[in-house]
Amino acid sequence: MTPNPALLLPYRLEHTPATAAQPGATALHRVRLTIGDDPTGRTTWPIRCRRIALALPVADHASAPADEPVILRTRLDLARGPGRGRQWLVETTTTDPAGTLLTLVPAEPARFDGTWTLALTLDISTPLGSRTRITEDTALGDTSPQRRAGNAPLTATPLPH
Repeated sequence: MTPNPALLLPYRLEHTPATAAQPGATALHRVRLTIGDDPTGRTTWPIRCRRIALALPVADHASAPADEPVILRTRLDLARGPGRGRQWLVETTTTDPAGTLLTLVPAEPARFDGTWTLALTLDISTPLGSRTRITEDTALGDTSPQRRAGNAPLTATPLPH
């Protein structure tokens, strides 16, 4: 869960480190981000959301070779329904050697109410640091969205492949 009260939405980040790749293939790290799941009941609903950005830092003492592109695959899991942003666009920026930026933008503002979650699965070639910077454009109820920022830890978790 989000330890930073500045963020309105609850976030869970699970990380599975890369395992040895097949010969000639690149090993990929897997991150699963779940947004909107609050088993503790501490979140105030509903929350309107216009944008979420994740800054995934490169692990300490790791660097991506400058002449090799970052390999990145994303998949969004979202049950369709009213207030869920209709369609989400995932934009990625991999030009910064210190990290990767992912921006999630719904086609229309999403209304998180505690009954549904948005899940992003990311496979990436770059070793990741332990803390992710999250920026969200959110609002409680019908107030105007504001930009909020905080950090979320990556939790090492084995994920099914």
